[in-house]
Parts: sequence; structure tokens; C-alpha cells
Amino acid sequence: MQRYLTMLLRVEGMVAVTAYAVTCGLLLADVFAREFLSQAIWGAQKMAVFGAIVAGILGLTIAVGNNAHLRANFADRVLPYPWVDRLGDLISAILFGGLCWYAIEFVSESIQFKDKAEVIHIPLWPIQLVFPYAFGTAALRHLIFFLVPGTKPEHTGEG
Repeated sequence: MQRYLTMLLRVEGMVAVTAYAVTCGLLLADVFAREFLSQAIWGAQKMAVFGAIVAGILGLTIAVGNNAHLRANFADRVLPYPWVDRLGDLISAILFGGLCWYAIEFVSESIQFKDKAEVIHIPLWPIQLVFPYAFGTAALRHLIFFLVPGTKPEHTGEG
């Protein structure tokens, strides 16, 4: 199980880094084209926004996978019982599972209504798939942390 979680985290990190690199490359190329060629790259800014969205939402799954997300440390002093942390993982799994359900509905409606991105006129649903993926993976991780507490990394986040 631990090897699966580690591999998943590594793949998500590579995809997020790639998405940010594409975002940065598109924006730099667009600025260069505007300044030196007096011509913008059609759709570069819109695609850069999509790349940043993908990388940003994957940041959620990376934070959960590293146990590095923000949390209310004050509760550690109020409720210092080990079961509270496990209960938090169960509640988080349920909440992220619900968000995953609604994200699937959101993507389904986008497919049904044939939503397209302004300017570049591509379907939005392939990009929107990152939302159910991220929420579903976060739910799965929290569920695993609840069921097998030894798989949860030590907390490294601030707050």
C-alpha cells in the first residue's frame, strides 16, 4: 500500500511540474512573440491558465499525500487523543468523496452541454477531469490513512 501511495504521489508531482513548465513556457513564448514579433501566440494565455489550474488542483493531492496541508493545531491540545486524527481522516474522506461526486456531475454536465473554452474553442471537460480525480484521490488517501494509520506520513505542514 505504501509503495502505491508513493508511486501515485511521484506521478502527480511529475504531472504538476509538467503543467507548470508548460504554463511558464507558453507565457514566456507569448511575451517574446508580443515584444519581438509584434504578434501574440493564439490561445497561449488561455492554455497557460488551464495548465495552472491543473497544477494547482494537483497541489491538493500532493499536500494530502505528504500530510502537508494546513490543519488546526489548536485542536491537538484540546483533544489530544489518537483517535481524533483518525476521525479527521474519516471525515475528510467523506467530504472529499462528496466533492468528487459533485465534480463528476459538473464534468458530466459540461460534456452534455458541450461547453467549450472561450477563444480557443476546445471542449472543457478534459481539463475539468482533474477536479474529480483530485477530490477522489484525496478521499482515497484519507480513507487509507483512516484504515491503515501507519501509511500516513508525519505532519510537515504549517498551521
